[in-house]
Amino acid sequence: MITLHLMRHAKSDWDGGEADHDRPLAPRGERAAAAMAVYCRQQGIAPDFVLCSSARRTRDTLEILRAGLPEGVPVETTRDIYMASAAQLVARLKSIPVRARVALVIGHNPGMEDAVGLLTGAGVGVKFPTCALATLEAASGWAALAPKGADLRRFITPKDLV
Repeated sequence: MITLHLMRHAKSDWDGGEADHDRPLAPRGERAAAAMAVYCRQQGIAPDFVLCSSARRTRDTLEILRAGLPEGVPVETTRDIYMASAAQLVARLKSIPVRARVALVIGHNPGMEDAVGLLTGAGVGVKFPTCALATLEAASGWAALAPKGADLRRFITPKDLV
C-alpha cells in the first residue's frame, strides 16, 4: 500500500511582474500554507519523500509546510512537474523511489486536479483550490500506478481549516 498526498501550491502573487515560474506567494498564500502545516502535523501526515515543482510558489509553499513535516524528509525539486498534465504527472510519480511508502507532491493546476481524477476515476468532485490537499491510497507500488488504481481518502482545503 502506498499513500500519495497531492497538494496544489498556495496562492501566488501576480503583482510583481515576475515570469510565471518566478512568482512568489501572496500573503494569503503564506497564511494558507502555515495553516496546512499545522493541519499536517496534527493529522500525522508524514511523507518519506517529497516531490516539488521548481517554480518559486511551490518551493515557497514547501518551505512553510516543512514546519508540519518530519525533519530530514528527502526532497526532490524538479521542473518536470512544472505545469505538467495529469498524464505527465502520473508518469513522473512512477519513478518515486521504491522505498518511499508515503509521498507528497506539490505542483500546479490543472495537472493536480486532473491527476486525482485520472488516478481515482472520479476526482474530488469540486474545484481544486490553491493549497488544497488530496490524499490517495493505492495497493500497487509507484511503478504500477495506473488510471483508476487509487482511492481518494481525504480532500482538505485551507477554507476547511478556518
